[in-house]
Amino acid sequence: MRVAILDDEPADLRRVEQTLHQMAAPGEDAWALHSFERGEDLLRQLRWETFDLIILEWQLPDLSGLELLHWTREHLDAPPAAIMLTGHDDESDIVQALNAGADDYISKPFRPNELKARVAAVLRRHRPRHSATGEVLHFNDLVFDDGELSVTREGKPVVMTEREYRLARCLFSNLGRPLSRDYLYERFWTHEEVASSRPLDTHIYRLRNKLGLTANRGWQLLTIYGYGYRLESVTSASE
Repeated sequence: MRVAILDDEPADLRRVEQTLHQMAAPGEDAWALHSFERGEDLLRQLRWETFDLIILEWQLPDLSGLELLHWTREHLDAPPAAIMLTGHDDESDIVQALNAGADDYISKPFRPNELKARVAAVLRRHRPRHSATGEVLHFNDLVFDDGELSVTREGKPVVMTEREYRLARCLFSNLGRPLSRDYLYERFWTHEEVASSRPLDTHIYRLRNKLGLTANRGWQLLTIYGYGYRLESVTSASE
């Protein structure tokens, strides 16, 4: 999980970080937390990086959290989940933030357990839509079974490692959304693995071949040089 936190008060930043460090489930990698004290610094990262969640203070000296929220909703194809965490607690402020696209609103000073519960609820709402079983997703001739961590292509099983499966699911869950290399490495590899090789490029090559991610099958897995990858759904030339 990749989270950006914006607050110009260092003490508040540290408190949010300490709370979110407790959110990772047993066996799950620690969340990657990126803290910012200036709105312009976070905006610069949002232009190039991918986050699952942003937590925004409203009032800052340069660029407000509300302005950043508006920017993500206007300029990003798949904006991250957003929570306003601020001392602005008038009803009109809450309504303004929610109407601007915030997924939730928490007033300072916050209670750690409440923040964790609200973050968990927001992230649940932002998960990809599943079938009634909550386990199976269909993408053209590909069927992903989260319960079995398996994929079939045209009804035939595709042999995949667990990491390949999770990387593929991430790409399909973010169709049309650029995903940075840093984001993918932080989600699926340890620092030691990244330092010793280029595992992401190898896995992308395998997924292209195993899943048939080609235009004639309705997919295009684009390399964004200097940034990362984007999976797109396309119309085949034969249609």
